[in-house]
Amino acid sequence: MFDAKSLLDTILGGPAAQQATAAAQSAGSTVAGVISQAEESLKGTAAGDALTRAKNFAEQNPAAAVAAAGALAALLLGTSTGRSVAAGAVKLGGLAGLGGIAYKAYSNWQQSKPLMAGVPGFEQLTAPAPTGSGFHADDHNHDTAQLIVRAMVATASADGIIDPAQRATLVAQMQRAGLGSEESAFLEDAIAKPMNADQIARSVAGNTQLASQVVAAASLVADPANAKEEEFLSRLGTELGMSDDLLSHIRAAVSGLRVG
Repeated sequence: MFDAKSLLDTILGGPAAQQATAAAQSAGSTVAGVISQAEESLKGTAAGDALTRAKNFAEQNPAAAVAAAGALAALLLGTSTGRSVAAGAVKLGGLAGLGGIAYKAYSNWQQSKPLMAGVPGFEQLTAPAPTGSGFHADDHNHDTAQLIVRAMVATASADGIIDPAQRATLVAQMQRAGLGSEESAFLEDAIAKPMNADQIARSVAGNTQLASQVVAAASLVADPANAKEEEFLSRLGTELGMSDDLLSHIRAAVSGLRVG
C-alpha cells in the first residue's frame, strides 16, 4: 500500500518536495545557460527566437520540469489556482505546516482573537502544532491523509473543467515525476470521481481538528475568483457544521500564503 501521508506531504511542499524544487531550480539555471550559448549564434533567426522563448520559460519556471511542491499540486489540480498555488505550497511546508496553520486559526477562533493575531510571519504561521492536539502530523493516518488530498481535488474540480483527456495527461505527468502506480491510481480515481461536500463531511465524522485541516487544504487551492470553487468551499463548511467565524479564521490564515 502506498504512503498517503508521504504523498500529501509532497503535495503540500514538505521537505522532500523542497529538495526536489531546489534541484529543479539548479537544473533550470543550467538549461537557460546552455540555451543562451546557442541563442547567440542563431540571433535574428526563427530558431533563435524559439530559443529565446525557451530560455525565458526556463528562467521564469525553474521547477516546471519537476513535479515537486507547488508544481505537483499544479499537476494534480490542473487549474489556474493550482498553477498559482506553488509559492503557497512551498511556504506551507508540508503536512506539518498545514496542521500548524489550521491550529493557529482554530486557536485564535477559540480565544476570540482577531483573524491573524500573533502571526507576524510565515515561520510562526506554519510552526508545527503541539503533539496530540489533533493538528500534528503524527495525529494523521493513511485515511485522513487520503481524505485531505481528495478534498483538495474536489475543490479544484468543482468547476468541472478536468475532462478525461486532461486527466490522462495529468496522471502521465505525475508518473513521470516518480509517483508509483498505486499513488497514480489513487490520484486518478480522486480526479475521476471527486467527492462531494457531504461525502467529505461524513468521512470527517465530526472531528473538528480534522475538519479545520480539510478546510485549510481546500482553501489553499480554491480560487477566490472562481464562483463554483468558492461555492463548494462554502458548502463544505456548512456540511462540516463549521461556523462562519471559524471558516473566516482559517481562510484568512491561508490567504497569507498567497502573498508574494
